[in-house]
Amino acid sequence: MKTFGITGTIGSGKSTLSILLRRRHLPVFNADAYSRTAFQKTAAPYAAVVDRFGTSILDANGEIDRRALAGVVFADEEKRVALDEIVHPYVKEGLLRFLNHHSADALVFAEVPLLFEAGWEDLFDKVIVVTCERETAIRRLMEDRDFTREEAEARLSHQIDPSVQIAKADVVFHNDGSVKDLDRALGSWLMKQRKERHGTERR
Repeated sequence: MKTFGITGTIGSGKSTLSILLRRRHLPVFNADAYSRTAFQKTAAPYAAVVDRFGTSILDANGEIDRRALAGVVFADEEKRVALDEIVHPYVKEGLLRFLNHHSADALVFAEVPLLFEAGWEDLFDKVIVVTCERETAIRRLMEDRDFTREEAEARLSHQIDPSVQIAKADVVFHNDGSVKDLDRALGSWLMKQRKERHGTERR
């Protein structure tokens, strides 16, 4: 098994890359999707989140309202760090279970938006960074998520500098073109991975 962590700033296309991998029937863990389960009443982090941020983040059914929670932590770095300290261990445990479950697969992937911020580089054999120009990301956020330009710029301003990600990456996909362009680049890269693996097996 060879493991790859996928990361990139918002709007870069890392989720699109993950979708293209799944279409090829390759296993991909989604850290964002898994982290959302942390806020369910039955999940271990639920009580700690409510204890730290108060009942104002709960809806009428006692469930954590993720939009209300985001409003509390988005503009407050100390609170954002506190939330990460609660949720990250839960997500890491789920990720490790996923990797173990797919230990017989040749190539295994995990999409982790905060991979470098969490210090999870050592969990993977290689790190893939999907990146694009800032204007490309802004346009995608405005077109695909109905952000205003100001909202898009605000979200990007809270992200890690893409140049830092690129410097730490083992593999970089520059994604300023179409989905077909990214798909072709991914196909070529996967072909090289398979050739390398077969070459190693023959030696």
